[in-house]
Amino acid sequence: MRVHRIHIRPYGGEASLEETFAYCLKQGVLGIGWRLASGKTEASWEEYLAEAQEIFKDARDVHKDFWAQRYIKDQVKPGDLVWTRDTQGNYYLAKVLSGWEYWMHPEAVEKGIDIANIFRVTFRPVDLDAVPGKIIASFRAARTIQGINSPPTVEYTKFLWNKLSGHQEYQLDEKVASDPFELLDDEETEDLVFLYLQDQGWYVVPGSRKGDTMRYEFYVVHPKTGERGMVQVKTGNTPLDRNAYASAPGTVFLFQPHGRYLGEEKPNVRCLTRDELLGFVERAYAWLPKRHRFVMDLHRELSGN
Repeated sequence: MRVHRIHIRPYGGEASLEETFAYCLKQGVLGIGWRLASGKTEASWEEYLAEAQEIFKDARDVHKDFWAQRYIKDQVKPGDLVWTRDTQGNYYLAKVLSGWEYWMHPEAVEKGIDIANIFRVTFRPVDLDAVPGKIIASFRAARTIQGINSPPTVEYTKFLWNKLSGHQEYQLDEKVASDPFELLDDEETEDLVFLYLQDQGWYVVPGSRKGDTMRYEFYVVHPKTGERGMVQVKTGNTPLDRNAYASAPGTVFLFQPHGRYLGEEKPNVRCLTRDELLGFVERAYAWLPKRHRFVMDLHRELSGN
């Protein structure tokens, strides 16, 4: 099975984007526009392509010869999972029930809803704090539909569907999903360290958390002692060198989930361990964002704990 992401934002038709998305939820479909001028409400792929190539011939170079329609026909299969979101930023996960169809419900014809190249799905709403960062980032791309090729994100998506549906519909790949830190992206790992340090009495200075800072992710202050500190987090196999922070003022907190720390121990440098962070998740489970809780649930399921 595969995981995909689709924008619902047709440019044709008379209906608003809100009306279009509501139609998709009501009819249990996802898809794109590019309706046939003949008024057909159903057509085979051959019939659709023959007519569409004539109707949209002036746009073929721009739209890569109907790549989105072909993607749905060739890549989206029953059993796949698809992420989408509405105009208010609410996220949904959908399980695919059919392959490509050219189909328009009478409501679509009546209201001018530009969704015609469809596949049938069943939807589940997803709370924002349960949506992986890589999925949120994927919606920044303009492409209408695309595959999600991150193995950890795919495994988390399968686990999330099992949880939302109440059934073990997808078998998880233990090799990919057993390490909770592999299921969190860079920002989600930073968020976990952020929350942990606040739990330890350090307050994070929000304005210090900027993408252009090379030596730290954010500054922290301790309200009782007035001490200042800085934090650096690296994921994957990227190591952190204690020596690089030896002359930094205040305490330096480093976190590398696989313990890849270089250099000698320094009095001002504290290397956080994965056990500290996992223990924090266990202790603070009830109030953590769902994304972190679900990752821990997945870890527990695969480890048998």
